[in-house]
Amino acid sequence: MSTVLDPPGDLLAELRRSAFRPSRTRGQHFLNDPSIARRIVEAAGVTRNTAVLEIGPGTGALTRHLVVRAGRIIAVEIDTRLARALEEAYGRYDHLAILNRDVLDLDLPELMGGFDETGFVVVANLPYGITGPVLDRLITCHGKITGAVVMVQSEVGGRLTASPGTKAYGAITATLSYHYGVESLFHVEGDRFVPRPAVDSVVLRLTPHDRPPVDVRDASLLTTVIRAAFQHRRKMLRHAVSRLAPGSDGYLSDRTGIDLRRRGETLDLAEFAALADALWEYRDHRRDHS
Repeated sequence: MSTVLDPPGDLLAELRRSAFRPSRTRGQHFLNDPSIARRIVEAAGVTRNTAVLEIGPGTGALTRHLVVRAGRIIAVEIDTRLARALEEAYGRYDHLAILNRDVLDLDLPELMGGFDETGFVVVANLPYGITGPVLDRLITCHGKITGAVVMVQSEVGGRLTASPGTKAYGAITATLSYHYGVESLFHVEGDRFVPRPAVDSVVLRLTPHDRPPVDVRDASLLTTVIRAAFQHRRKMLRHAVSRLAPGSDGYLSDRTGIDLRRRGETLDLAEFAALADALWEYRDHRRDHS
């Protein structure tokens, strides 16, 4: 590890004195409050034994705290201008690698393959436009991730922590909850960013379950059932299951005791798991008698 302990100065201020302008198309809003950045890194529990994947380091608001705490950091930045500025500012840290790539094009387990045994922590101020796809990747890679602390748009945070039966509850809520415990840590007002976004943000901590909160035969089928139930939010469950397995509604209702006139937003994770298992049994029964 590098013996340099003092992180670079205010990279955002330096960039603002140059011709740099944030990209509207990429929705760039840079955190400009060191105390918030410090709280995010502290919430992630980063130590010298921690490998970190930082998504969208931007102007290094989180990076400057990570380099003095983490054992290894891979920071992925899509903006070539920012990647170059980060490389110039942080190039002397031999435990930090800056990749000028789109994180959505990367195989994250392969990228972090050197940390298969210990796993890695994700720390990010997520650009609003890629929050959904990044969360999907956190679900896909959940077996390698030991934790994540991410800042997201407040509305998104509300959806991820919503309860069944509420308007905010959706497919991502239920799917994510199968893999992670999701905790809302603190609110971040828009005036903490440059330029100021139109919405506020919230910092979430995602903690992988040692064991999923529900038992299910096929986790991928569970995801399929959840997504189908929310595809047409206002329709009853029987429409969703009929699309997945025509003629199965009577079997599924009898097997689970779930009224398929209900809407998907009213089901908790255990009920979705029961539907997925019953659907698996129905398909298996049909295969045996075909």
